[in-house]
Amino acid sequence: MQESHPVIKNKLLAELLRPKRILFIVNPKAGTNLQKHIRESVEKHLNHRKFEYGFRFTERAEHAKELALEAVTEGYEIVVAVGGDGSINEVASALIGTETVLGIIPAGSGNGLAMHLGYGRDIDEAVKKINTAEVRLIDIGLMNGQPFINLAGIGFDGLVSNMMKGSNWRGFLPYFFKSVEAGLKYTPRECRIETDDKVLTEKCFIISIANGPMWGYNFQIAPDARVDDGFFEVVIMKEAPRWQYFAAVPSTLNGKIYEAEFVEHFTTRKVKITAEGKNYVHLDGEGLVLEGDLEFEIKPKALKILVPKQNVDES
Repeated sequence: MQESHPVIKNKLLAELLRPKRILFIVNPKAGTNLQKHIRESVEKHLNHRKFEYGFRFTERAEHAKELALEAVTEGYEIVVAVGGDGSINEVASALIGTETVLGIIPAGSGNGLAMHLGYGRDIDEAVKKINTAEVRLIDIGLMNGQPFINLAGIGFDGLVSNMMKGSNWRGFLPYFFKSVEAGLKYTPRECRIETDDKVLTEKCFIISIANGPMWGYNFQIAPDARVDDGFFEVVIMKEAPRWQYFAAVPSTLNGKIYEAEFVEHFTTRKVKITAEGKNYVHLDGEGLVLEGDLEFEIKPKALKILVPKQNVDES
């Protein structure tokens, strides 16, 4: 049996033992004293034998994506988004199709994907989990070519995201109050929903195009959604008396929303949504107002992501 040359073996061993380069891209607006907190947490809890780390801080919209693109060209192996769903979306958008791995430290509003993957909402605990996390390939969604990682929505949830846009008031309570306001205001609209094998026309309160299952704060709009199965879970909340939408809120917390009579759901790889006029839309919680057809497609196994070890085999 031929043995490896000692020089080659030593080089391989050195490469295996070399600390991986990890960059933390931080949205300072995502939390009080976040710059100080994340620096102290990484210094205290990150395994410095395994990781050689740096920090960059965002200054404007889309800056996180720019910084992540720079990190890829600079050879960082892991780029960690420190912020809310919008920050994660920006960083992930730059890493799609690359060998660079996305990490998450939840620090802003929502954090549905972080909760689903097992990061929780505590910054220190999330940093600790990076030390033993494993790399997993997940799907990403595209809406008219724009990427999203967790959820896209049309209707009520799109209105909530637009109402939250630009607000400096963050956290669960503002999200709750804006949701109540939007729930009283939004009227279901007629939508045409077209997939490869079906066409539906319904008055819709919500159409959720789900890669992951939850909006954030443990509200599960698509409990059957899986981030690595190659399919969207499409969830439609059809027209119903307004009180029924409010009555169904507990069902989103216990994973039983599909039991509501006005809810329909199915899986698909592609879907086109058509509705007249302006549509309230969100991509990973970022509000948009759009006109025209909205075409969604899934890109399987397009993004490498760190997942806390105890959750690697789940979902």
